[in-house]
Amino acid sequence: MADLGLLPAVFSRRAARTGTPWVAIAVSTIVTIVVSFLCFDDVVATANFLYSLGTLLEFASFLWLRAKHPAMKRPYRVPLPLPALVAMCAVPSAFLAYVCVVAGWKVFALAGGLTMLGVGWHGVMRVCKANKVLRFNNTVSADPQQDPGDDYHLVPGYQVAC
Repeated sequence: MADLGLLPAVFSRRAARTGTPWVAIAVSTIVTIVVSFLCFDDVVATANFLYSLGTLLEFASFLWLRAKHPAMKRPYRVPLPLPALVAMCAVPSAFLAYVCVVAGWKVFALAGGLTMLGVGWHGVMRVCKANKVLRFNNTVSADPQQDPGDDYHLVPGYQVAC
């Protein structure tokens, strides 16, 4: 993520001998140690809860974009009409919603805290990037299979600034 400019460049520092990103590995180790003090069932339930929320958001985005921008250029297109896509997403969405409903209060608290931490971290990183408090990588490796003139925009007329 640091190589893509999503995290400060310090996370992309690599060990001279092995080439591994040692700062990122150290931070990941610290997070793992902190999580290891939690009950295993709560960790698994929280991971499933957050995954379910993310997947529900992806389904909603998929359906919304198909409904609002049906002719938008996409790398892949599911060859079904919107009602069939809704039906296709309904069954897994029901299972994902069930996972969210049966989660206990600890899972809600932990997932809520992690979500707030993530939103706060995103805000801090945006401020740091805008004010040049931390150094971020600006280079993005291009996919050799993609045509450089091929832009896939989320909303027509909107371009992501890199």
